Amino acid sequence: MKKALLLFLFAIGASQIAKAANGDTTYVVSHNQQVVVTNPGSGSNPYPAWAVFPSTSTTYRKVILNMYYKCPNGQACGEWDYLDYVYIRRMGGVNDTSLDMEIVRYITPYGNSFGQTWHAEFYIDITDYAMLLHDSVEIEYIHTGYETNVGKGWEVTLEFALIEGTPAMEPVKISQLWNGNFLYGSAANPIENNLMPISLTMDPATELMRVRMLQTGHGADATNCAEFCQKGRTFKFDGNTAFTKNVFKLCGKNPLYPQAGTWVYNRSNWCPGELVYPDIYDFPVAGSSMHTVDVDMTPYTISNPSARYRFGSQAIEYKLPTLTDDAGLEEIYRPSNHFHDSRENPVCDHASVKMRNNGSGALTSAVIRYGLTGSTLYSYNWAGNLSANQAVTLDLDGYIFPAPGNQTFRAYIESVNGVTDQYPHDDTIYATALIPQVLDTTFVFNIKTNNIPTQTYYRFYNHNNVIVHQTFPGTLTANTTYKDTLTFAPGCYRLVLFDSGNDGLSWWANPNQGSGYARFLNLSGAPTKVFNPDFGAEVEFRFQVDPNNIVSAATPDRPESRAHIYPNPTTGQVIVDVSIPGSEKVNVEVFDLAGRQVYSGTHDVVVNELIALDLSGLQNGIYHVHVTSGSMDVARKVVLMR
Repeated sequence: MKKALLLFLFAIGASQIAKAANGDTTYVVSHNQQVVVTNPGSGSNPYPAWAVFPSTSTTYRKVILNMYYKCPNGQACGEWDYLDYVYIRRMGGVNDTSLDMEIVRYITPYGNSFGQTWHAEFYIDITDYAMLLHDSVEIEYIHTGYETNVGKGWEVTLEFALIEGTPAMEPVKISQLWNGNFLYGSAANPIENNLMPISLTMDPATELMRVRMLQTGHGADATNCAEFCQKGRTFKFDGNTAFTKNVFKLCGKNPLYPQAGTWVYNRSNWCPGELVYPDIYDFPVAGSSMHTVDVDMTPYTISNPSARYRFGSQAIEYKLPTLTDDAGLEEIYRPSNHFHDSRENPVCDHASVKMRNNGSGALTSAVIRYGLTGSTLYSYNWAGNLSANQAVTLDLDGYIFPAPGNQTFRAYIESVNGVTDQYPHDDTIYATALIPQVLDTTFVFNIKTNNIPTQTYYRFYNHNNVIVHQTFPGTLTANTTYKDTLTFAPGCYRLVLFDSGNDGLSWWANPNQGSGYARFLNLSGAPTKVFNPDFGAEVEFRFQVDPNNIVSAATPDRPESRAHIYPNPTTGQVIVDVSIPGSEKVNVEVFDLAGRQVYSGTHDVVVNELIALDLSGLQNGIYHVHVTSGSMDVARKVVLMR
């Protein structure tokens, strides 16, 4: 899959097709800059649209859904973490029966702090649904939630990238399995009543059955189930346990950060502002055979149950691959300018790619060639044992030093199992290599701890992944400023700043931890790199050391300054948590609903500061807080309620 293709969006209508030659990519846009808002009355707002896909005579090697999100023009982004879905409904015409097939699930972020220019892009492989994406198809986007739909929402574009070619496995049939929003914890109606075993009879041509399953937990009972509790799931095939899973996900490394809400809290298989990625299980089967699939959740009962698990799942039947020696490169994680890979980019070494065995035989060796276009190419000799359909992430050695101006990185498969790949069309992949920052050989790492320094530590690694400087957990002192003057030889390095509490050096929902910051300084004391203190579990920064090519401009790890206000509602005491790229004067003004100014103050802020306001002398009601600086203009509402 060419990563560059994922980032290119045709501005075409919802039912238009960008024509492509055989072996190329066809783009179909079903929803073009569609503004979606909530329906507070029902909690769900559908946005159906018909799109025209290539005819059934066109076969697809791969299908990728690209999803683009923005704040709507003249409106704020949505405020809450709500469930959104993409469904395939009807095929052929309006009188056809709806398939009601969920193909993608996305959780919106806490967008209350996003500026008007915020945008993000996501992509997901939906090749399992390729057989349904031909001719006229009704695609429905559903946005759920109960917040006010006045002046806030999301602008959504859905773009299907249909990569033409011979399928690695020919699809035969697709069937629905467990789909719905099921109560969890009820003794009278246990969830297993909705997760009964399902018997399936294979098509005569079927040789492999794939189960694709989406599952997320929601609701909050007395034990915080199902959103914040860890429960297990067992998947059975023909009565035998095949796979087990802890239905939970760590959110402290979410690529979309910071957010206004409790984005760092780990959740039941989802995180705010991320796609829900499916679990995929493959089973070799014989044509016309009968098989049983079953799902069991950890037994759980509670009085007044409110927890729910939402399932969306299908069984997809395939013929086995016809080629023996066939591998493909699917993704480039480093270097990459894709939003989802932003936590570990830009880079100056150690490219990372995903390779899949698309052949019927075992993949035991491959030679990968890679490097910047026009520069030296490296070789990587991989050895292992990948069975059919299995994938592996490869950490490729070598340096990536882009010249001024971003460049194109290319990786391709030179051989597999000692022979030429039998299907070369997906052997080559491209990505944009961003320019990593360059520091002088001597620089200063400056960090200020918060109230809980035992959670904070950091490590510097060289090109060989050897630690060249570090602090250990528990060795730093609370609310203390440290400056480490470091001298490194020219080369490529990586800093990882850890927070074992998963809530960074500053986070609005945990004011008791206080506020800290981290940044790089040059020897004159000027900041050259500033990290947003609301980084969750860790922040990673790769950089070059080169005394002859220094990039000295200060760059925050996220382009937008921010201001959070808490608690809200408040009984009087309010904290304004401000983060900015460097040092600025920040003005804070508070107005009542009549427009009268009830507070005004100017504060000197260096990177991050907690500004305390006392509103206890004011009457109950709604107040507007206006925070401005050279890099920020933020307005927030706060409710005073005693």
